[in-house]
Amino acid sequence: MTVSLISHDLLNQFHELLEKTEYEINIISPFIGTHTANLLADWLTKNPSVVCNIITRFYREEFIERVSSIYGLERLLHANANIYALVDLHSKLYLFDSNSTIIGSANFTKGGFMSNHEICVLMDEETEIAEKAQEYFFDLLEQIEATGDAGKVNQGWIDEEKKHVPQLAANQRNKTVTYTNNNKRGAELKKIVQPDLFESILESSDEVNDVTGIWLKFEGTGEDRIPSDLNYKQMKGARKRDLNTTYFPRRPGGIVKDDTLFLTIVSYDEHGRPTPMIVGYAKTDGFNKDNIVDDADVKDAPWKHRFPYYVEFTGGKVINAPITNGIRLVDLYNSIGKTTFPSLRKRKNVNQRTLQSMHFRRSHIRITQEAYNFLMEELNKRFSDYGTILL
Repeated sequence: MTVSLISHDLLNQFHELLEKTEYEINIISPFIGTHTANLLADWLTKNPSVVCNIITRFYREEFIERVSSIYGLERLLHANANIYALVDLHSKLYLFDSNSTIIGSANFTKGGFMSNHEICVLMDEETEIAEKAQEYFFDLLEQIEATGDAGKVNQGWIDEEKKHVPQLAANQRNKTVTYTNNNKRGAELKKIVQPDLFESILESSDEVNDVTGIWLKFEGTGEDRIPSDLNYKQMKGARKRDLNTTYFPRRPGGIVKDDTLFLTIVSYDEHGRPTPMIVGYAKTDGFNKDNIVDDADVKDAPWKHRFPYYVEFTGGKVINAPITNGIRLVDLYNSIGKTTFPSLRKRKNVNQRTLQSMHFRRSHIRITQEAYNFLMEELNKRFSDYGTILL
């Protein structure tokens, strides 16, 4: 693992990582400054294929006090960055593709990156940690998106602030008005499902030998559950999916050649209760940079716009029976508890709700050798009872 502390010259380090970014940059920062926003916006304009997602705060008082810049946000919006607002945000996180991660105290401002006393941890070319950080980011983003328009910054929001901010700032400087923070926009979340990111990384720092490539791979979503009376092959046919390919909404950079994917269908159990059902396993060739759909693929199958990344199977098998005869994910949790997931093994006071929240809106999640052993034993019983479909 390449880990370094950064206490100065963060802007140059950020720029170096930016130049290596090919696909996606994701940022969490309560404050966005004009200088840093312009730097990123210029780079995004020159690299239009790179996706940029930013989670920040949208408080009028902070624009007035110039700790955050409404003009910087506007410049980023015009550079096609996706900007989301979250009330009471305090985290700072910078993600470059699925490779490098910066976590620390620095806001995305000139002060945070150049002049303030800050300290950050850079984890460069470390996919395990980048994977956890990506999970944290997208779990948070999906909760913001679930609130609807409340969390997405648009030009209308910015135009409204530009009408008020200059005059109020002048009044405040001239002491003709005392301004208090009574105008906040953004999503308001009662709780964040994902555990603390630093805690998750520190607790898993010695997990390298604990896990080989073993994953739960989810197919279907809570909004689009798969009928439980179909078997895996029928389900693939009904959904017009290739039998030996599985798709992802984001790059599954952690999945490599010969990893094991336990195929987990978001469906119903034998009592009609909604739950993920594990029906088999597959070996995979892993993900590489060419495993991305093109425009022709999307035209032929529009759903691939949401799931543009894929891995192919090199072998495996599933039960030759309806999905309802698979293994309920809750039975895995009930049997081995927190040892299901590497990041929970050393945590105290892990309850069922925490376990169930771990797969919240995820396409895949890493599991332990203990989970592998349990699932293979249970699947082998079902292979004996129902027969198999080879992949």
